[in-house]
Amino acid sequence: MTSIDQMLARWRAERVPLNPGANTLQLESLERFLGVPLPADLRSFYAAANGMEDYQHDSHMVCMWSTDRMVRERNIQEGEDEWGPFRDIAFADVIFYAWHLRFRVRQEARMSIIAELTQEELPSLFVLFDVFMNRPASMGLVGASKTSP
Repeated sequence: MTSIDQMLARWRAERVPLNPGANTLQLESLERFLGVPLPADLRSFYAAANGMEDYQHDSHMVCMWSTDRMVRERNIQEGEDEWGPFRDIAFADVIFYAWHLRFRVRQEARMSIIAELTQEELPSLFVLFDVFMNRPASMGLVGASKTSP
């Protein structure tokens, strides 16, 4: 069972309202919006559950957006660091827009994930969900004990 499967099972157990999986057109729309081919982990997650229902959240106050909401909100920040230019595209908000989780897209079609509060950069959605389940306090999530494993 992958961390995506575990996260979805956890949200279902918490009765978080999840959208049905994204269809082919929604996945293609997200891919065009991001400007890069969808990594397998994103495709797998959004095909299984197209985020949470709008403005719903889990016990850590995280709201995972649907593909449609990402395109609709267009919450994009651009910047440059020592590795070159990037675009950060919000795909989740935490504590009602206090901060975001973002896809960091680079010119070479590389993607990673940024936890905006801590600036922690994670290589994939698999890793994000693993961190989310095993050390949520490291990302500053509400209700996460500082002594989480």
